[in-house]
Amino acid sequence: MLNHIIFIVYLIIFLLSNIGYGYLFAALIDKDLKSLNYGYLGIIGFFFVIFISILSSIVSPHNYIHNSILHLIGLLAFFVNFFIKKNKNMIELKRLALIFLVFGSGIYLYKNHDDFGYYHLTYALNLSQNSFIIGTGALGHGFRTMSSLFYYHSTLYLPFIKFYLFHSGPFFILIYFNYIILTKIFNKFKKKQINIVYFFSLLNFIFVNVAFYRISEHGTDRSGQILLFLVFIIFFEIFFLKKTKKQKNILFNFLLVAILLAITTKALFIIYSVIVLIIFYKDSYYKDYFIRKNFKIITVLIFGFMMNLVVNFFSTGCLLYPEEKTCITKKFDWSVPKEEVKYMKIHYEWWAKAGGGPGYRSEIKREDYVKNFVWVENWIDRHFFNKVSDTLLGIIFIALINLILFKGSLKKNINLKKIFLINSILTIFFLEWFLVHPSMRYGGYVLFALPIFIYTSRKIETYVISQKKLYITSISLIILTLVIYNVRNIARINFEVKNYNYNLLKSPFFNVKAAPVKVMDQINNFKIYKTISGSCWGAPTPCTHRHSLKIKYWNGFKVIARDDK
Repeated sequence: MLNHIIFIVYLIIFLLSNIGYGYLFAALIDKDLKSLNYGYLGIIGFFFVIFISILSSIVSPHNYIHNSILHLIGLLAFFVNFFIKKNKNMIELKRLALIFLVFGSGIYLYKNHDDFGYYHLTYALNLSQNSFIIGTGALGHGFRTMSSLFYYHSTLYLPFIKFYLFHSGPFFILIYFNYIILTKIFNKFKKKQINIVYFFSLLNFIFVNVAFYRISEHGTDRSGQILLFLVFIIFFEIFFLKKTKKQKNILFNFLLVAILLAITTKALFIIYSVIVLIIFYKDSYYKDYFIRKNFKIITVLIFGFMMNLVVNFFSTGCLLYPEEKTCITKKFDWSVPKEEVKYMKIHYEWWAKAGGGPGYRSEIKREDYVKNFVWVENWIDRHFFNKVSDTLLGIIFIALINLILFKGSLKKNINLKKIFLINSILTIFFLEWFLVHPSMRYGGYVLFALPIFIYTSRKIETYVISQKKLYITSISLIILTLVIYNVRNIARINFEVKNYNYNLLKSPFFNVKAAPVKVMDQINNFKIYKTISGSCWGAPTPCTHRHSLKIKYWNGFKVIARDDK
């Protein structure tokens, strides 16, 4: 019972601390953002905690003292702002508590995804146990692809809970996403603003919670895609609906934060920054956006993006690994050899194009396999069926259910001009995805769902629907989604209890395998550990399964370098 209390209390602390940091970000950067609800503020605060985490990691490990101070400040910021508008915030807090309870089944798990023990847990734990180390890319491939989620999770390392909430970042993003969407749907219904954004929000809500119900499978990519679904909903609000200048500014500033947060979870999502340019092009208000009152937020976001590049550089010698062109010409002690960078770039593309996986491997050389559409037939056989096809059928099914249930007499024709522009952009994104990294985890869910949901939303918007039918249908779909989410998670938990001997009544903590290690190299009190077998899991850090690493120093910083002699 005690473990359950610790688990829930810490979840609530972090949930509120993020919102507190959302308020702090607004106070420091753009006071208008304070008018946003807890969902928006939670995501802004999530970003701000990561921003602070990356900066503070240079001088301090994210240990108990660091993290206690960090989240104490977040809680204080939350409660100070809570009591300023107590009545309004009490309503918001009740909504947040309800959503937390409704979606709470998703956070309980025993088995994480395959990469968790390999590097997700170890990466974040290394940040909690050590101040900044140069050359962590030498520890393994996973340490070369930095994700902001690892920096966020390192701040959750606290007494009693230790690292047992290092999987909860995606859960918080899901909570804030659902808070935003559900609040948006109910507010629009109340104000009778039934438009494309209403139906588009509902469709995305259904898909995200049905398809992404397993927090253990989120990794870094699905959270990024949830943020991209949200980005497009905000984009639609700016693009389709009439807003005051203040409303436009608030939405656009949040959009910038959400896009950068998505990019930092998975660097491949950088292509979606094109959305910003489209808004500038289509709306004359944004042409003088930079010279008005937004210098602070632009500076913070640019600096945040630069910090990610710096972290990548001091990990691998490349600004954006594994893109060889971004690697610095001069070879540093921590640089990944360019031949290996080139090889790994081909490897990731080869893997995304179904060149290899559990139990199979194409006989064609990797560099030949990825060229000239040689891979397409195998990709269709091994990836499209059934990963893509199952998802696509699910998307179509959701769209058809909504079209059938909301169907009414037509009131107007569909305006195809704006839809054509948006679908043209998505087509370009899809082509880039298909030609370079056609894996669902690299953005496929967004690119298959959005065009269908856009058409469906626009089509339903043309129907004459009574308020009673609209309300009953919307509520029914929302309740059905919540039931599916919880039934699937309860079934998953039951499976883990039976098959993995998961004693949930005793403890809610996930499984951590024992990882015996030995010291590979040591200078003073700083050690590099090597696993005797398997992955590092929760072993002391820095930990690796590789051979021949040694410790060096560069301008006072610890460096992990290869020892190829």
